[in-house]
Amino acid sequence: IFFRSLVMTTAATKSSPTAVETKWFSGTHTKDGLRDLLSGMIAGFVCKIFEYPMDTIKVLQQTQPDITSSWDAVVKVQKHRGLMSLYQGLASPLVGSMLECSVLFVTFGYIKKMLRAEDDSLSSTVPAWKVWSSGGLSGMFSAGVLTPFELIKCRLQIQQQGAKQYSGPVDCLMKTVQQEGLQGLWRGNLSCLAREMPGNAAWFGAYDFLMRRVQAKYTIEKREDVPLMYSAMSGSVAGVMYWLIPYPADTVKSKIQTDSRFADKSIPQAVRMILQEEGVTGMYRGCGITCARAAPSHALIFYCYATASNMLLKY
Repeated sequence: IFFRSLVMTTAATKSSPTAVETKWFSGTHTKDGLRDLLSGMIAGFVCKIFEYPMDTIKVLQQTQPDITSSWDAVVKVQKHRGLMSLYQGLASPLVGSMLECSVLFVTFGYIKKMLRAEDDSLSSTVPAWKVWSSGGLSGMFSAGVLTPFELIKCRLQIQQQGAKQYSGPVDCLMKTVQQEGLQGLWRGNLSCLAREMPGNAAWFGAYDFLMRRVQAKYTIEKREDVPLMYSAMSGSVAGVMYWLIPYPADTVKSKIQTDSRFADKSIPQAVRMILQEEGVTGMYRGCGITCARAAPSHALIFYCYATASNMLLKY
């Protein structure tokens, strides 16, 4: 009788509509954050592999006055080091991109919860400024994580002619700390912050705006039910916005991190020097190829993030 009642109770519990299935990556703020973390890391890895050669060309245009265009950069790289050197210094930014994307998506999610702006359904009444603010604040956190990786990346990328000063990321890290102290790794942090905060406000804001338009047009209530094609297209436009708006700050960052003449300069002083030497166009050197690479690479970020997040929701 005892075993019969035990079996009946167990069967009733399993078939009960109130029984809750425990999942690893959804159901609590912590689990949602873990899903954002893993999805962001996957998206950052794929994006950086795809876009890195174009990022090297962008940095060369920003820091080498003798390079007149993106094509000129490609020709000179091929002549001196070969095209594979466009991947020079990949390890550091690859790790940095994974950390950056994971920090961005995790902090963006948490800040939206704090502002009570996490509802992205069709019937949502969340004002746009909350989404833009969440994006900007998440950029503040990512800048602190990203700056050392950006510094190492830029210093390795500009080694296209003559003897190499650094043999790799670890050597660059060690020499930077020896010569400039630990704080030297965060050289250019303020200009990185000036890029990341408005850039990510525009990034998340533009993506949210476009996805809401798609939901409204096709009457899709839940954001996760929007076809991934539209997520990629929205991410593509958002990526261009991310770079186009704060691009001069990125130019200043690259100069401060790679050119000794700018090492002790403030952002206003660096801007004045660039304008005096290169004019207004100097602030936007490499902007064309950067926006061109941003469209497909940021489409990949949101596509990979959405795919990974939707897959993790099943577990």
